[in-house]
Amino acid sequence: MRTKRKGRKAQIKEERDATFSKMCRKDITKEEWDILNKQYQTYNEMLKPTWRISPDALFSGLISLGSIVLVLNYEKLDIVRSKAFSLIPKGRV
Repeated sequence: MRTKRKGRKAQIKEERDATFSKMCRKDITKEEWDILNKQYQTYNEMLKPTWRISPDALFSGLISLGSIVLVLNYEKLDIVRSKAFSLIPKGRV
């Protein structure tokens, strides 16, 4: 599946570059340039990464790590340390 994504990105880059080369011609009208510029901007938007970490997930993860560090620093028994790792929340997809 990754090869398809790379193939799509490569195809988008090729189309973007072809659009840019059309924009660089000297005999282009303003209307054509506006249309090609809009296409070029669309291709650039398609190449931007779309995922981001939400602030609430980041905050939750930091709180979990902080609680584990506190338990590990203040307790000296191995039993408590093994319990600290049970505090780690399961990953959500």
